[in-house]
Formats: sequence, C-alpha cells, structure tokens
Amino acid sequence: MQKKYVNNLSEATIGTIFSGNVKILRKAKPGPVVFLVSDGTGTIDAVIKDSGYEVNDTVFLEGFVNERAGKKQIEIERIKKSETDFSQIINEKSEPKLKNFSINSEKYEAMRERIYSIAKRLRRAVIEGQPILIRHHADADGIGAGIAVEEALNDFMIEFGTNPQYNLYRSPSKTPFYETTDMLKDLSHAKRMMNEFNQKKPLIVIIDNGSTSEDYFALKMLHALGFELIVIDHHNPGEIKEGKTSVCQFLLLHLNPYIFGFDSKICSAMLSYEIARLVNENFENKLIPAIAGISDRCEGVEVEQYIKNSGKTVEELQKIGVAIDFASYNLKFDAGEGIYDEFFTNDEVVSLIFEETTKGVEIQLQSTMPYVKTQKINNVIFSYIDLEKYTVRFKYPPAGKVIGLIHDKISEGKENQAVITLGLLSDMIIVRATKPILPVSKIISNLQEKIPTANIEGGGHECAGTIKFITAHSEKILEEIKEMVREIQIDLE
Repeated sequence: MQKKYVNNLSEATIGTIFSGNVKILRKAKPGPVVFLVSDGTGTIDAVIKDSGYEVNDTVFLEGFVNERAGKKQIEIERIKKSETDFSQIINEKSEPKLKNFSINSEKYEAMRERIYSIAKRLRRAVIEGQPILIRHHADADGIGAGIAVEEALNDFMIEFGTNPQYNLYRSPSKTPFYETTDMLKDLSHAKRMMNEFNQKKPLIVIIDNGSTSEDYFALKMLHALGFELIVIDHHNPGEIKEGKTSVCQFLLLHLNPYIFGFDSKICSAMLSYEIARLVNENFENKLIPAIAGISDRCEGVEVEQYIKNSGKTVEELQKIGVAIDFASYNLKFDAGEGIYDEFFTNDEVVSLIFEETTKGVEIQLQSTMPYVKTQKINNVIFSYIDLEKYTVRFKYPPAGKVIGLIHDKISEGKENQAVITLGLLSDMIIVRATKPILPVSKIISNLQEKIPTANIEGGGHECAGTIKFITAHSEKILEEIKEMVREIQIDLE
C-alpha cells in the first residue's frame, strides 16, 4: 500500500506520514519526549525517545501519524534543525479573516485598530500554544462578555487542533474591579499550569474590570511577574493623559471607550462580542450584546442595533439578563459552565427564574420603600436608605440590586428631573443617578480631599458606582455628599 505524505498539520490524519517544518511550542518529560508542535495550520503532539531540541526551536520532522488516548500524534522518525522563519507564518495566520463589525458604528470605527489588535493577539495565542485565562465581572455584562470570548476561542482551538480543556479557562470576579484575591487565584492557576504541565505562561484577559486605580496593584503585580495582560472594559478609568490611563503601563492592550473620548454607554459585552467574531468568524450569538446593553442601561445607536438584531423584545432580553444575574448571585465564584447557555435558548427556564426573582423583588421593596428618606436639594430629588437595616439578607436581589430597584421607583415620572439615590451600608455607599450631574468619580475625589482619614476608594460609571470607606466616617460622608449636591450647577435643558 502506498504511503501518503502530507506537509501541512491540518491534513495530518491517522495513517499518513507528516513531513515538514514545525515550531516547538511545548516540551514534556520525563519518559519519552512529547513535543507540542505547530506549522501555522494546526497543532499536534510529536513523540520521540529523547531529543535536545527545546521550546521555540524550529525543526524539520518526519513521522507516522497514529492515535493515542483518543488524540492524534506523530511518532518522530527523523528530526533536524530548520531555518524556516515562522514569525511571518504565525503573523499571517493570526490575522482575523473577518473585517467588518456586526453593526454600523462610528465609535467602533474609531476603536477599530485596538479591537482588531486584541482579536489578532488572541488568535496568535492559540496558534502559538499559549493558554488563555479569562477573568470577568460576575454581572450580565461581564458574564456575556466572558462567554463570547470563551466560546469563540474554544471553537478556534478545536479547529486548530488544540484542546481547550487544558488551554482555556474562564472565572468570574464578584467585585467590580480586579481584586488581589482574584489576581492571586489566577497567579496560582498559571503557576500550576507552567510547573506541573510544562505549559507556556498564559495570556490573561480581564473583562468588564481592569481600568481603574482599584485594579492598579493586581495588574502591576502580574506585570512584574512577566505576564501579558489584556483589558476590555468600559468603567471610567479616571485621568487619561495622551491616550493612556494609570494602568496602561502594565498592559499589552487596553480597550476602553473612555480612552477614545467616549463613555460607558458601550459596554464590555458589546465590545467583546465584536472581538469574538474577529477571533472566530463562525461565532455568533446576537443575544449577548443586546442583553448586556439593556442590563447595563446603555443608550445609543449601538445598543439599539443590537436589540433589533437579536430578534427579541426589550422585555424578553431583560428577563434573560435577570436570569443570568440570578444564576451568578447563587453560583458565587463558580463559572457556571453550560448554565448560562440555557438562558439563551430555553424560554421556559428564563420564565421560571423571572417568576422566582419577582417574588424576591416584591419582598425587598416591601421591606425598604417605607424607610427611604427623600428630600429636594438644589432641584435634585435626593434619597437614601440604610440597606443593612431594611433589606432581607442572603436573598436575591442583593443590596446592590435593591438600591437600583428603589432608584427606579423614585425616578418614575421624573424623566426631566435629576434623581440621586444612595444605598447605605456600614462601610460603603452605593450610588445611582438618572443624570451625570455629579459623577461617582467626582464624589470620590472630593471626599478623598475633604476626609483623607476615611481612606475612601471606589469606582463605577457616571451614574452608578460604589464608594468604600472606614465605617466611623459614614455620617460625615453622607453630609458631604449632600453638600456637593447643594453646590452643583444644574442644567437640565
């Protein structure tokens, strides 16, 4: 029987003989040496009794393709050094095949180069056998964003011959910033992959987090340890100088609408969806950006197009967003693999969850609304409530969601008025507003200046955010915020 020779790994099927130039991506010992090799068209394990070649070496090898433990592998018969330049091959293969966005947007066009660069870097990681860790905020926006990128990469890895089970990981972050605990978990995971399984240092992608001063230490730490970091976010990063934020120095790539002169009305899942489509041109889930846009209260032509393209009503999308949020609340630190996918296709499950959450909403509003204190300050409807005293604990919706519901109730019929609602906790204030007359970042900077001993920090968007402080200063902080409202110039025309 005539032997069939192939010189592309994409054509290497069981029973053929591969003969060609490859780049070594990983080397595993002891026992027989197992190389993970790539030629730019795919990856495969290649086995030999012993070899002095190392990771990143370019070699010519020849051998029979067989199967072991359900995987294809090459039994190397010949191997020698090759002068083939793989950098150009890998660069070309990393280029996204898709060039257009799913919607028309001048803002996206302004961010095109950055969006494209992130997609290209993610594809390159797959081609070069570099694992990818995704860390995202655990709300409907962050979860949708993380799932979009994960699913696009998962299918691209399979297509390329890489096993996603050992090269792609997604984890939620309960806080709206990349906190030290999550950073150390990611670091521990990365070290285990590198030390126990001889894998490359992973590329870390932080989504719907990562742009603010609260992320500074975690990002600086990983950067100091030599990790490549990508951030996809839409939170206000604070001061921007020459297109750079305070954390850009630690990042390989940073995508945030604020860097390009825009605001938070383009959310992380909307950006991540477009990146996912560029990573894998076959990826599509039109619900993700629409659900995230509605859940994060985005406005503008972008979210309007996503809603139209989704084929669902706003109410239907809102219900799916609630289901995602409900699951995230109960899953806590679990990634919820497979669960969120149910909500995109199973209307009955979404309805069941919505009915259950509606009961919780009614209970929380019944417990809180009579105790909301409201006053008019400088033409602003200013309200606040002690959430620790009046909310039902350990029940969905949690305090952060409850203050949003209270704010919506107070804002009904007041479309032309500014409404600010505060949810008070012992060491934290949750802010919601209808108009950006007093951005959360400005409240924080003013408080830091006026009460330095309170160790104030926080973040968020112009109309929604969190302020953290030392408990002893809570009353003074509330009074200072009231004073800020008295002093602002109101222009609602």
